[in-house]
Amino acid sequence: MPGNRTVNGGVCLSVVSHGQAAILHGLLADLVLLAPASLQRLIITCNIPERIELPPSPPFVVEVLSSRVPRGFGGNHNAAFEHCREPYFAVCNPDIRLMEDPFPVLLAALDSGRAVSAPAVVDPLGGPEDSARRLLTPLDVLLRRLGQPRAEYGSPAWLAGMFLVFKSDAFRDLRGFDEKFFMYCEDADICARAVLAGGGIAFCPQASVVHDARRASRRSIRALRWHVTSLVKFWLSPAFWSYRRYLRSDKVRPTIFRSES
Repeated sequence: MPGNRTVNGGVCLSVVSHGQAAILHGLLADLVLLAPASLQRLIITCNIPERIELPPSPPFVVEVLSSRVPRGFGGNHNAAFEHCREPYFAVCNPDIRLMEDPFPVLLAALDSGRAVSAPAVVDPLGGPEDSARRLLTPLDVLLRRLGQPRAEYGSPAWLAGMFLVFKSDAFRDLRGFDEKFFMYCEDADICARAVLAGGGIAFCPQASVVHDARRASRRSIRALRWHVTSLVKFWLSPAFWSYRRYLRSDKVRPTIFRSES
């Protein structure tokens, strides 16, 4: 990661669109309406050519980037991080909707010593999404495919990449997302590496966002192939095995954060 200089205070939010301008406009409207006090910069990356209509006079800086060639999830957010000058770096999916400002709780968790934080994620009907999860194993994947319950908030080992907030220094030290994962498992990998590096993760149920889930891996053979390939890469990685040993040790730190304010 480049040694980009941070400025005092604030969040840089990275969103990647894959021809999803219509969906992204809902998130943009929410951000303008809520005008989160901590949000200083929004970076929108167009992974394929498209036109993004920006709101007039947004209460934060907006930068629109275009990928010369389509990148994966991690590659796009890593490239956006090169433009981050804020002490906090957030990533979220374009199909996230905000009913309230999630950042105060998420930043409080980071200020408590964690490297990564995430809100509760709910579906449009208010049901819990599977955003805070146990360590993925082949058995877990099989159970998910068989339709087993997905809400795993009891003791999450990693946080889904649909909405994550990092300390910028921690993201830089971790060298961002591992780009060997073109799509899927980047979030599990970076959470594992963050914990092993001593920063820890924080699931923050006092904050929530809405996710209109678009599970392409169930409809697209190509996306399913990316998913399976990424899982195999993760299971064969040193980070997976080191994290698995950590989770079975007596050194496990709590991963649920509740603000006292």
